[in-house]
Amino acid sequence: MMFFTKPTEYAIRAMVYLSIHASSENKLGIKQIAADLGFPEHYLGKVLQDLAKKQIIKSSKGPHGGFYLDEAGTDISLLSLIDAIEGLQFFNTCGLGLHECNEEKPCPIHKEYQIVKGNFYKILSEKTIRSMRDDIENEIAFMDFYSHPAEAK
Repeated sequence: MMFFTKPTEYAIRAMVYLSIHASSENKLGIKQIAADLGFPEHYLGKVLQDLAKKQIIKSSKGPHGGFYLDEAGTDISLLSLIDAIEGLQFFNTCGLGLHECNEEKPCPIHKEYQIVKGNFYKILSEKTIRSMRDDIENEIAFMDFYSHPAEAK
C-alpha cells in the first residue's frame, strides 16, 4: 500500500537530508542530493524547485548556490508538507476505492478505515522534519544515504 506520491516521498526524504547535511553556509547542489538519495536528478530538481518556490526550502543561484533548509523550516509537519505538494484528498477517499462511500452508505471497511485514516492524520500532523532528523541523529530511526557530502570526492 502506497500512501505518498513520488513527489511527496522525494520531498520528505530530501528535506530530512537537507536538515542533516545542508545549511545557509553549506548549500548543496541537486547532483549531490540526487546522488546521495539515489533519486533521478531531473525529477528531484523539479520537486526541490517547487518546494523552493513555495518557500518551504531555501535556494540560491550562483557558484556557491544550492538548496538548504533553515532551522525554522524543520518545524513543518509532514501533513503540511503533503498538503503543499499533493493536497490531502487521500483523507477523503474510500479504502476500497468506491466513489460513493460515506456514513450513510458505507463500504464494508468504512468504519475501520476511518480509524486508520484518523490515526495516520494524527501521526502526520505531529511528525515534523525536525523530529525525523533528531530521531536519525539520535539513532532511534534510520534513513540510508549513499554517501555523505563531507565524504564525497
